[in-house]
Amino acid sequence: MKHYMSIPRFKDDKSLLGEDVFAFNKLDGQNFCVKYLPKKNDFQSFGSRRMVIDETSDVLGDAVAFFKKSGIPMVLSEIVNTNKKKHGEFVGVDEITFYFEWWGEHSFAGVHEPGDKMHLSLIDVWEKKKGLIEPKEYLKLFHDVEELDCPELVFKGKLTNKFIKSIENNDWTQDYAAFPNVKEGVVITRTTRLPGEFLPKCKVKTKWWLDELHKKYPEDKWNDLE
Repeated sequence: MKHYMSIPRFKDDKSLLGEDVFAFNKLDGQNFCVKYLPKKNDFQSFGSRRMVIDETSDVLGDAVAFFKKSGIPMVLSEIVNTNKKKHGEFVGVDEITFYFEWWGEHSFAGVHEPGDKMHLSLIDVWEKKKGLIEPKEYLKLFHDVEELDCPELVFKGKLTNKFIKSIENNDWTQDYAAFPNVKEGVVITRTTRLPGEFLPKCKVKTKWWLDELHKKYPEDKWNDLE
């Protein structure tokens, strides 16, 4: 199981400044991953950010059950099968990990509200021996597929300090919010992979979300959640 990486904060790693990037709405939930073997058409195992899980797990067991009962497995297998022929994105790929966010409308810092309607949104795809899929392919293959509920594309272009500030200052509760769907922040991804299969990313949080975090949690928890 290829668990999801930790994404650095922009304030800690500004290497993407001036690069061509895509920025997606950062959904506030829990990371959930699925290992898929295309040759066997087998969704073989499930995981959180740190461990392998199943339907009986206290952590994300309900996400596993949701995935299995949904139309997501069929849609993903169809997309992979259609794009594993010559010149396709998945040609020669024998292992794929799909990364999702498990979230509800009232989720905060990965904690969910009982009774909330939950969503499983595809946020990233990893290909063995290739690395994370480039955002242009993610958009082309997955983004407009209803069953996959992908996060909103917020920005495309050269990353500037002006855009960073616009996200930091975004308050989705106000009528004047530039990005009314952006609560927590954004995940920024370089348009193309670098040598060695590395696709740089960083995240930017809104001041609104950080203020809420500081209200709800003690200071010794802030750094882990920011």
